[in-house]
Amino acid sequence: MGRLRHVMILSSATVALLGIALPASAATSSPGPRTRPLATAPPAAAGNGSFNGDSCIGATFCMAVGDYNLNGHTPGLSETLSAGQWTARSVPSPAHGVNVFANEVSCASAASCLFVGAHWAGRQGPDANLAEAWNGSAWRIVTANGPAGTASSGLDDVACPTAGFCLAVGWAGSANHFQNTAYTWTSGTTWRQITVPRPRRARNSEIGAVSCFSQWNCMAVGNYASAAGRNLGFAARWHDGRWTLMTTPAIRAQRVSYFQGVSCPAANRCVAVGDSEQYYTRSRYYYHAFAEIWNGGAWHLSTLRRQPSYFIGVSCPARNHCFASGSTYPKAINVAYPLIETWNGQTWTTQHPARTPAPQPGDDFQHISCATQARCEAVGYRYNPAIPNSYDHTLAERWNGHHWTTQTTANP
Repeated sequence: MGRLRHVMILSSATVALLGIALPASAATSSPGPRTRPLATAPPAAAGNGSFNGDSCIGATFCMAVGDYNLNGHTPGLSETLSAGQWTARSVPSPAHGVNVFANEVSCASAASCLFVGAHWAGRQGPDANLAEAWNGSAWRIVTANGPAGTASSGLDDVACPTAGFCLAVGWAGSANHFQNTAYTWTSGTTWRQITVPRPRRARNSEIGAVSCFSQWNCMAVGNYASAAGRNLGFAARWHDGRWTLMTTPAIRAQRVSYFQGVSCPAANRCVAVGDSEQYYTRSRYYYHAFAEIWNGGAWHLSTLRRQPSYFIGVSCPARNHCFASGSTYPKAINVAYPLIETWNGQTWTTQHPARTPAPQPGDDFQHISCATQARCEAVGYRYNPAIPNSYDHTLAERWNGHHWTTQTTANP
């Protein structure tokens, strides 16, 4: 899940997901899918960097991907963490759409990663799928095209349980009509679209996150607009090369809910996270982080935070141990506090990640990757709440089993 999976019905929810300008409440609306950032960063020589996703292998290697602003256009961003130091790695741009949004990344090893997202031309060009593969020293473009006959498309997440297999998910269509998409990347050579079901009578649908316990056992979660116009969540299990749709429980007293991330530490255990929207007044909405658990049977609601908040990322290094990342707004204002919660198989507990001091006290975690229970990297961006629609610097924090520590990143 990355920061900017597009939200299909209410961009007020997307504003909450951004954690920028009006992160805890909003009264705006804008139809249509978007994978890239909704907020336009102010022109700069270089800057406004953000990590959107990361993937860690063992205790020695992590890859983080995102984007930044450069003289009005948006190059892709990637950095590797090795020996405690983040190092920037060049990301190629497609010739016919040089703006790059690197949404999520998955690594089977330090020499085998795949990131997915979208690219576009100009300031308002339509999005198209983008996937790039890492061989240990450089990125190369795998695909830069959406499905034939679609106006736009984007990839939201990817899971690579082995170096020879990755499963990518997203959406394709137009601003008013879009549906799930899924693709496999096999043997480092073959990119192939696969048929994926969508909920019955769905107006629009999108798979927003995927996790694979093995090449033959994956779980995807997404969101769809019903025929009646309600926004609902769903899950789809990839098992032995076939998809099976699964229902997920609606969250009581919440207007809408959006899945943002999923992690499967076992073949019959998955944890999915996201945020729901609760209506208070005609002009004010709040968002509440939630998690749902699958134990091989039905999905059930595990937690719903009372404070304005959201989860975007989740990583489960063990069957009964998960970390969920996002942001919270303790005073219902537009200053985000970093949010990490852990799950021990029964209860959720809030941790205390480090905070960025003024003048950039807004911290937004977009993703988290845990190689072990004592080795996690949470990534995102920090920003100055006094500057609307800005994300100023990449943010990375490390968990060592006892506490969180902010790391220095190689900002553009």
